Amino acid sequence: MRGLSQGGRRYRVRPLCRLLGISAQGYYKHDYASNEADILSASIVLYCLYVRQKERLPKAGCRELYTLCREYFREKFTIGRDRFYNVLRSNSLMLRRTRYRPRTTDSRHGYRLYRDLVNTSPKYTPAGNGRLVVADITYIYTREGFAYLSLVTDAYSRYIVGYCLSRSLDAEGPLKAMYMALETYRAYGISTEGMIHHSDRGVQYASKQYTDLLLSQGIRISMTQTGDPLHNALAERMNNTLKNGWLFNEGDMDFRQAEEAVSKSVAMYNNARPHKALGMKTPMEIFSGRGGNPLMEYRYN
Repeated sequence: MRGLSQGGRRYRVRPLCRLLGISAQGYYKHDYASNEADILSASIVLYCLYVRQKERLPKAGCRELYTLCREYFREKFTIGRDRFYNVLRSNSLMLRRTRYRPRTTDSRHGYRLYRDLVNTSPKYTPAGNGRLVVADITYIYTREGFAYLSLVTDAYSRYIVGYCLSRSLDAEGPLKAMYMALETYRAYGISTEGMIHHSDRGVQYASKQYTDLLLSQGIRISMTQTGDPLHNALAERMNNTLKNGWLFNEGDMDFRQAEEAVSKSVAMYNNARPHKALGMKTPMEIFSGRGGNPLMEYRYN
């Protein structure tokens, strides 16, 4: 007969259960469930540590971890959101948020400014991939000083279709990102004819070289009319998500290392990070219709 011990003395379970007014069967069932819960909690912690490794999603938030764990453990995932958060909290897996907003826009130039085709009444909402892209530039820290990250994002799927890390704030970085975006759409057979390209009024996006590229592809140009970041809110959020969700903005990498880290981070964002606005699916699932989250390849004993 199994028993409980305390202070060197051992007590039989059945008499204790009778004393407390519970059945021995109920006790053993609760004891087994507690052991199962402990095993699940330990497995969750190990999997979250795996997800949080620097080459995957090092700053994945609680919502993303919860979605990934539900998908990974499937029917074995028998705890609710609050208890899941308690597991993270008790194992020091909650994130501390730090926020700052860089300034990379210079709209004091003589180039043509295009009207805003997005912040209309009602607000323009893309009905599919390749109907609206948003573009923006942010800066990151490196050992060699500032580097500038240009992103082009498909607004429907939140898929980063083009990006470039540049040493300067000239138009070369945004141009390379846009060329990559066009190649990405072609690779997936998505037409960009009539697509809207939305950006701020910065000199990079208003330059003749950049606007000539867009117009040559039949792309409609849209620009914010004020300096309000809310008028290019999705692009701003993308900057913050990518830059603050990975570890290439700590100032401990040189430019080439940061460039490689950005590439890996974009791949993880597109293929592995569940997105609230997408029903907690990944951008790749919406952009291509395919799944295959690389974080589901983890194996545990």
